[in-house]
Amino acid sequence: MKTLNEHLKTKTFKNVYLLYGDEAYLRNQYRDKLKKAMINEGDTMNFSCFEGKGIDEKELTAMADTVPFFSDYRLIIVENSGFFKTSGHETLAEYMKHIPETTCIVFVESEVDKRSKLFKAVSSTGYAANLTMPGDKQLMLWLGGIVKRENKLIQEQTMQYFLQLVEHDMNGMRQEMEKLLRQAAADRLEAENLRKAAQSHEQA
Repeated sequence: MKTLNEHLKTKTFKNVYLLYGDEAYLRNQYRDKLKKAMINEGDTMNFSCFEGKGIDEKELTAMADTVPFFSDYRLIIVENSGFFKTSGHETLAEYMKHIPETTCIVFVESEVDKRSKLFKAVSSTGYAANLTMPGDKQLMLWLGGIVKRENKLIQEQTMQYFLQLVEHDMNGMRQEMEKLLRQAAADRLEAENLRKAAQSHEQA
């Protein structure tokens, strides 16, 4: 994540990215951050999205070869293609070396085979980011930011208790925390709020 954040901060982008790993929240977050950094909101002429298995590789590379229109970049997002789990994508792997400077392809995949030629090609010419669940310290900083945005407070012990109660899935954590914040009457989120929420969930 550090490398991705540096690219976003300096606006120096690779021509191809692979966002993979078991944390869907982070895959989607960095997909959206890269899109926001490269493409103006509402720009449909320089943005394309391919999704699912059966994507036509020739159509994909033809789009990638198209010069952007009044924009620095043409961005192509490819999601859940399965390209990195199966063999037979040698042509696409070779194309990774020849992506135009004005084009960026972002692959977003839940599963990859690191032995595949395409994975190796993207890793050598672009950047492959394995986005997995952060440690508790990073999670508490992230959740603390959500709490702060709602102008509320939470103690470290209460945050640790929250992490024990919820499933380790960042989308689920965010939803549960936002729900607790909406329900909390006071400015400080206490362990009692979490216990009541857990009891209500068990009874539902």
